Amino acid sequence: MRKINTPLLSPVLQNKAALFFALAFLPVSWVHAQKTKSDTLKETKIDEVVMIGYGAQKKTDINSAVSSIKSKDIQDLKQVSVDQMLQGKVAGVSVTNGNGQPGAAASVRVRGTTSISSSNEPLYIIDGVPISGDATNSSTTGRPIAGNDTSATGGSGNAAVSPLTFLNPNDIESIDVLKDASATAIYGSRGANGVIIITTKSGKKGAGKISYEGYTSVSSIYKYLDVMNLQQYARYQNQLSDLFNLQPRPEFAHPELLGNGTNWQKAIYKTAFSQSHQLSFSGGKDNTTFYISANYLNQEGNIINTGLKRYTFRTNVDSQVNNWLKVGTNITGGVSNENFTVNQSYNGLISNTLLQAPDMPIYNFDGSYASPPAGQNVNYFNPVAEALTNTNKLIRKNFLGNLYAEAKITKGLKYRMELSANTEFSENTEFHPSYDRGSQFNLIADLYVRNQDWYSVNFKNLLTYDFSLGKNKFTILAGQEAQDVHYKGFSSIGQGFKSNDVYGLNLADDVTTTSFQGSNSLSSLFGRIIYDFDGRYSLTASIRADRSSKFDPEADNGKKQLGYFPAVSASWRVTKEKFMEWIPSNIISNIRFRGGYGETGNQNIPNNRYTSLLTIYNLVGNLSNKNLKWESMQQTNIGVDLTLLKRLNIALDWYNKKSKDFLFQAPLPSYVTGGANYYGGIDAMYSNIGSMVNRGIDLNISYETKGEKFNWTSNLVVSRYRNKLLSLADGLSDINTQVNLNGYLPMVATNTLIGEPVGVFWGYKTNDLYRTADQLNNAPTQFGTAPKLGDVRYVDVNGDGKINESDMTIIGNPHPDFTFGFTNTFRYKNVDLSVFVQGSVGNDILNLTKRNGTMNSQLYQNQLVGALDYWTPDNPNASLPRPVADNNSTNLLISDRFVEKGDYLRIQNVTLGYTVSPTFASQLKLTRFRIYVSAQNLFTITKYSGYDPEIGSFNQNVLLTGVDNGRYPSPRTFNFGVNLDF
Repeated sequence: MRKINTPLLSPVLQNKAALFFALAFLPVSWVHAQKTKSDTLKETKIDEVVMIGYGAQKKTDINSAVSSIKSKDIQDLKQVSVDQMLQGKVAGVSVTNGNGQPGAAASVRVRGTTSISSSNEPLYIIDGVPISGDATNSSTTGRPIAGNDTSATGGSGNAAVSPLTFLNPNDIESIDVLKDASATAIYGSRGANGVIIITTKSGKKGAGKISYEGYTSVSSIYKYLDVMNLQQYARYQNQLSDLFNLQPRPEFAHPELLGNGTNWQKAIYKTAFSQSHQLSFSGGKDNTTFYISANYLNQEGNIINTGLKRYTFRTNVDSQVNNWLKVGTNITGGVSNENFTVNQSYNGLISNTLLQAPDMPIYNFDGSYASPPAGQNVNYFNPVAEALTNTNKLIRKNFLGNLYAEAKITKGLKYRMELSANTEFSENTEFHPSYDRGSQFNLIADLYVRNQDWYSVNFKNLLTYDFSLGKNKFTILAGQEAQDVHYKGFSSIGQGFKSNDVYGLNLADDVTTTSFQGSNSLSSLFGRIIYDFDGRYSLTASIRADRSSKFDPEADNGKKQLGYFPAVSASWRVTKEKFMEWIPSNIISNIRFRGGYGETGNQNIPNNRYTSLLTIYNLVGNLSNKNLKWESMQQTNIGVDLTLLKRLNIALDWYNKKSKDFLFQAPLPSYVTGGANYYGGIDAMYSNIGSMVNRGIDLNISYETKGEKFNWTSNLVVSRYRNKLLSLADGLSDINTQVNLNGYLPMVATNTLIGEPVGVFWGYKTNDLYRTADQLNNAPTQFGTAPKLGDVRYVDVNGDGKINESDMTIIGNPHPDFTFGFTNTFRYKNVDLSVFVQGSVGNDILNLTKRNGTMNSQLYQNQLVGALDYWTPDNPNASLPRPVADNNSTNLLISDRFVEKGDYLRIQNVTLGYTVSPTFASQLKLTRFRIYVSAQNLFTITKYSGYDPEIGSFNQNVLLTGVDNGRYPSPRTFNFGVNLDF
């Protein structure tokens, strides 16, 4: 309620004033007085408009499951990429950061796992331009833009980088998430994984406004793992020497005289300083509005020699040329320079750091990098030398532009034409210098250069007709869209350089180069009808037809290329019925039931897999399959919206999503393929296999109260889903995924089985250790031999009296029971406070970092302090098995000993701001002056023993989620910033 006090007016002026106020307020009462009058009026709440496919609609009228967040909801989250900002903000959307490296890709899952293919990332629509969230490039070149081999058993580790790095989050006005198929089917073959529509800011008519936001950040790793210091390590090495019947090291004869040695974690982790500066200019005059911005971001990584620099610009212009024609453009560009390191890999920097012995210094006396003494057979390198001398750099140049013209043909009938382009030029340089450090050396320097260029052109024609017949309202859409994608690139290996300081392919003694190029296209027709009767009943129906070049144009008379994707949804607003009139609107103002069904598809594979392609030396590069067809997905959604007390909003949705005919590339043995085709090998064949179901519930509860001095907004989102694989191809019972551990033979870490969730942890169940002779007498053989006291006591799952690979079973599940996010924003006078909490419940983590750190299998290798609690006759109650001088010991097999609970509750963000009074701001020639401090990743409650319980998918691979194999930790960050409007 507002009080409006006006001086006494003449009757004519009174009528004009009343008319003016009536346009903006609902009049409640007029109180006349002789000198003044006090008008008590209620504000009319403007209906929120939400972007849907190829259009917009009032949020209260949408029949599908669509969630919307505004810029104010994410402005406090100082993240590099917008996908990370969605975490805990949208019900039904699960976001996990791949790692804490600046620019790293996040894994975004809209309502669970849709496919067992390489990527399940959603489609992003940025000002009408489609962008794939797939960081692996599986739908275009099929090659990663960073890293040499990013497979689960490769050496490049978790190198996926966000495809949205070029997009400046400060430019975003709103984000609308289309979750169910009745909403996403209008995008056809690209909508199976959900659609996220991003609308950037535009200018407003009036005087121009200049805005500046800048902040400085300080971040650090808030948790170090407890590894042995030098004294502990010396005692440990002496004990292992005795157990392994080896000569003890003389320098460790008196461990008590030694210091702490080298702390390798402190050597590679650092306090990082970052800064961001955003300058924007917006306004409008006559019939033209504009928004122009530029941003500079410099984010240091918390591992030495890692970080991200980004430069972005944006220009949005809209112009009403005359009363029937409107034109506009949205243009953005970005240049990013990323330095990163290998993580989540057996030869990654973090694995080296945790396993490197503390008796080795960082530098020799002459200032050169130290290495293990001669005679120590170790595979772990000086982590500082690896971080500072190796180069792993990625430069990306992005451009995204959209040009449109919109004409009003007649009343309610509009025609819109859009032409857009999206380009990326990337250059990944990886250089390993030559060195000779005694026991470790690399005599020939290696240079890897990988360049990829691609562009996409999109053309749309939209015809929209809005009209009413009495209480009947119609919105009819007919559209055509065509997309053309082209890409090319090369990969070169140069070896042998005269100097490590200057390197380039032209300076190498030997150079090998392979190149590639390709293209694909998608042509579409679509239509949609939205019908509403009296605000009570609503019906939406749509259909889309796609023709894709990724499928054989001749197979089945070209029908393999065609896909049809229908959808229908309806809603009933109960509170509009007469039988609800007895309930006061200030108690229940809205009850609306929604239901919908839709079908979508997926074509997320490289082009031309229906035929064989030639690679280097004119060899066949892939096995072909002419019968490839679309992946398909059908989803049913039932929801209800409630508004109580005009402040409490509740949205509850239940969904059932079934997908089938996965475009899956079943792996073949390396002796058959010879590696990837861009290294002269043969790619495995893509096939349509299997089916899967996801069922879940999305819950969103928001509450808002406003007063003259105090405002409070609260928002809770809860997401729960269950995933189950229903079938695979004939003769295929499961799909296992391996990881490499410390450079030795790869081991199966996850498995995907019929009747179970995708990517469950796979290994052996254990029942403590063998601690007594009686246990040994009744023990089954373990891998062909009799166990000994102190060995792991594996469970004979199949009961055949022996332990072998047949006893491998499910030992954990990376999928959570539910995830949640809880945001509270308070404003009192000029002070604002925001607290954002998010978390995950019920998921497991396969902690391979713990396995590697408690091996107790070789000398000269550091371990976690917990590794000291190993079984001996003098320590029969130990938690760990007896040490065995063999890295392939059966005691080290992947088992439930390394599975931990991944539940966590995290205070993700706390922001405290103060806006100075307008009077003081005007003295500084400002219209707004706000200062703030914030903390990101402030505090985490968890029982997980590793760095961070938020373990995403390895390079967005849905079959390898929740596996910690030396992940780059996420830091705690403090930000200090200012907002200025001129």
